[in-house]
Amino acid sequence: MTNDKEGGPAPGRGRMQRTKLSDQIAEDLRRWIAREGLKPGDRLPNEKTLMQHYGCAKGTLREALKALEVQGLVKMQTGPNGGAEIQPVSIDAAMQQLRSYLHFQVLDFEQIYVLRRSLEVSLAESVVGRLTEDQLQRLETNIEQCVEARDSGDRVAGRRLEIEFHDILCESCDNPLLAFICRFLNGLLRDLVEFRSDRYDEHEAFGQHNVTSHRDLVAAFRAKNRRAVSRIMREHMCCAETFMQRLDASFRSDRLSTA
Repeated sequence: MTNDKEGGPAPGRGRMQRTKLSDQIAEDLRRWIAREGLKPGDRLPNEKTLMQHYGCAKGTLREALKALEVQGLVKMQTGPNGGAEIQPVSIDAAMQQLRSYLHFQVLDFEQIYVLRRSLEVSLAESVVGRLTEDQLQRLETNIEQCVEARDSGDRVAGRRLEIEFHDILCESCDNPLLAFICRFLNGLLRDLVEFRSDRYDEHEAFGQHNVTSHRDLVAAFRAKNRRAVSRIMREHMCCAETFMQRLDASFRSDRLSTA
């Protein structure tokens, strides 16, 4: 750190913040779990061993373990054979961390589709030939549920079901990072669509487009036609982005007219 002439901290520089010992321990344990290839159900060394290894007090160690538990990486077991047991980190828990980060950010459809229009095509291409019969049937059932929701006038349920179609595709993706990002973007869309325009004509046209595109996609998936899947999904994303932008514009117009 640069000093001034009197030997003190340089003017204009903020005080350097030191990472808490418990946070350092938690980070080291995360790396150790990955390095050792520990799996769900495996246990970390007991408290006494960890305290000796890190040269820390019990309270500091427990604070570190609590941080890992909050993140969903371990679960503290009680009793004679208790301790920190490795847990599978759920995708919902991981997404919640990202949602917290974005909580105070202003998001719109355009920002989401900058990513989605390319990632959904990559996702669809990656699952050609990998979807099980059960998943294909679930996709077909999802489409029929979308039609029922649209016919009953349940716009919100219809939009959520349409996004769920894409969640099902994520299940067979062999790229966990791609699947995670696509699912996360789908979650953001769920939040946005509930607060957009109630104009029936836009939603009706959008719903018809989604049903047609999804049916075409299922047919291409069943035929294991990668080229067709890629083309259909690309066109689907471009059209969906246009519809979403129109809904967003209608929503902003409605807000201005009622202000």
